[in-house]
Amino acid sequence: MADATWPSVEAKPIPKPSTMEIMRTDLFEHPAVKAWSELLPGRVEPESIEILKEHRKSAVYRLTGVGPGGSAVIAKRCRMATALIERTIYEEILPHLPITALHYYGFTQEDDEFCWLFLEDAGREQFSPLLEEHRTLAARWLARMHTSAAHVAAAARLPDRGPDHYLEHLRSGRHTILSNLTNSALTADDLAILETIISLCDTLELRWSRVEEECEGLPSTLVHGDFQPKNVHVRVSRAGTGLFPIDWETAGWGIAAADLAPAAGHVSTPQVDIALYGSMVRECWPGLDLQAIQRLVTVGGLFRRLAAVHWASRGLAYEYVEEPMACMRIYLAELSETNLAAKWTK
Repeated sequence: MADATWPSVEAKPIPKPSTMEIMRTDLFEHPAVKAWSELLPGRVEPESIEILKEHRKSAVYRLTGVGPGGSAVIAKRCRMATALIERTIYEEILPHLPITALHYYGFTQEDDEFCWLFLEDAGREQFSPLLEEHRTLAARWLARMHTSAAHVAAAARLPDRGPDHYLEHLRSGRHTILSNLTNSALTADDLAILETIISLCDTLELRWSRVEEECEGLPSTLVHGDFQPKNVHVRVSRAGTGLFPIDWETAGWGIAAADLAPAAGHVSTPQVDIALYGSMVRECWPGLDLQAIQRLVTVGGLFRRLAAVHWASRGLAYEYVEEPMACMRIYLAELSETNLAAKWTK
């Protein structure tokens, strides 16, 4: 069972498109560089700092030239709750698994609420489910992670990522939508979409026992939880082509469903070669036949879309709702399609 004392992780906001900003002056005074210098004392000034993400509660920077051999280092500022999960994974779990993983340089605490994680730069090539080679890489990587992490004690102590976790996403997303229906920026068409999502969530909650039945008997293990192109990098080296997932803050202990399903907004694009994945995991889990794996994919599709609705619902509180509503339209269509195929609300 997962440890119920873990802090909850704040739901993700919808990412905003941004132009890459590069800083080249007064770099030693930057908070990321100061935090990095705590791990490596002395004046360690990067050649430049690339701002990969910068929000009030989280930020990611690329510090060029400060790593081994002049390599870049990724500095990630995040809440302690997020860092606790990622730090455990990088320090206590990934080093024991037969998979490619980023080198973890360390952790520094900024204050009681925020901290910094420092990681090897994953590079700039992102995973693409449109490429057969990448789907094969994903199948092999996930199969090795899922089967080997099932026996690592630290993984079993991670937060629960089973059906109860996604039921909470359903409830939180619905509550946030209901709280923002009075937003004057919402059109009549927007309200109709949101009310349909609320109705679907109501029915799914009433029939949630059917979802739980689909999960019974399936093995639990470490799950990434947000395995999708923006969180997975691909690197080619002399040793071959390797997969390097990042952003483990939604990771935890549960069935492999969410990792195998297509990302929200991409329901028609499989991310994993399921046949290959099945042939590999059956060496450890002989009872996980192709039908059971397809159950995982279907359940994972539901899980991912309920989480996505929750994350998108946070954007409904603001004056400009075009982006979250565009997402909601997609997620409603995918939720309806997934529900129709599985017949959970019939």
